Amino acid sequence: MITRREGLKLAAGGAAALAGAGSAVPAIGADRMTPLGALGMDAFHNSDIKVLASAARIAVPTYRFGVVVRSGISASGGSGNVSMDASAELVGVTLPLMRKIAGDAISDLLMRLMNAGREIVNDGELWAAAGYAKLKPTPVPFVKKPFADARTVAMVSPEGIPLFSQHSDAPLSDQSPLSLGNWRAINAICAQLKCVVMIPTVVIDFAALSGSGHSVFGGSARVGIQSGLYLVPQFTQLSAHFAKIALAGPGGKLILKERAVIGQAGELVQTGSRNNREEVAWWNAVDRFNPNAIGPGRAYDSSTYEYRVDPAQFAKACLEGAKAVNTLYAAAAGLHKPG
Repeated sequence: MITRREGLKLAAGGAAALAGAGSAVPAIGADRMTPLGALGMDAFHNSDIKVLASAARIAVPTYRFGVVVRSGISASGGSGNVSMDASAELVGVTLPLMRKIAGDAISDLLMRLMNAGREIVNDGELWAAAGYAKLKPTPVPFVKKPFADARTVAMVSPEGIPLFSQHSDAPLSDQSPLSLGNWRAINAICAQLKCVVMIPTVVIDFAALSGSGHSVFGGSARVGIQSGLYLVPQFTQLSAHFAKIALAGPGGKLILKERAVIGQAGELVQTGSRNNREEVAWWNAVDRFNPNAIGPGRAYDSSTYEYRVDPAQFAKACLEGAKAVNTLYAAAAGLHKPG
């Protein structure tokens, strides 16, 4: 087993890879990357999305757009004698900007659905439906840090359109697994308007984080941050519903499998660093002459970052990501038509 002295000597090497690429330690948590231009239907898990063929008309009551605003990662080795962590925040994005992106995204989706030959339920008819009045809106912005996830996500809807969440939208939902009210309200819309209801969700991250994990026997630790804009797997998805009665009805989903690379819209800036590298180096030198030297109990390295975006570039890049996903959502609707 690695001793404390050995672990502290290895700490200096582990600290060198913070926010860098390439490490001798296997990376844990780094998702596979798909270029945005290569995004196809095979990039999504398909769960009964053929429900889109249940009715000729489609209603889109909201567009769920989210951005990761805070993230972090940690790693340790040698029974905790060596530890590293890095955290990052998104800077330069405002609520009005996010809602405008969501508004542009829903307009793009509706246009693509019509180009795919699908009839769209107009807003007036949708808002007048009894089921729509029963939908419980989620406050905007809705900020959620999912359980066992270092990311904090802010969710919005287009300006003038409420944000709706269902139990099936977990973990980015304010509805519990037993809260079926919004699901039944959506079913009521389907039954009254004789339509399919589509609810798209697009979530974008600003950093891909990787680390060496937490090892008892490994003597070093590494973490890395690769900045940029990415579509978040699992969180980015499409929900589709149909029902003949409000009580229940079939549903389907498309769920993004892998992280998709959009591009850059800013700069990653280190804003703080706290470590004991010099202390570790000094004690390691002392150890050469005195094997019984105690030294520090733990080698650590902690850094903070900001991804500072240009708002115009950010909006353009996010809309490019949303359009890429919208293309596939609309393609699914075009592929699955009644008859």
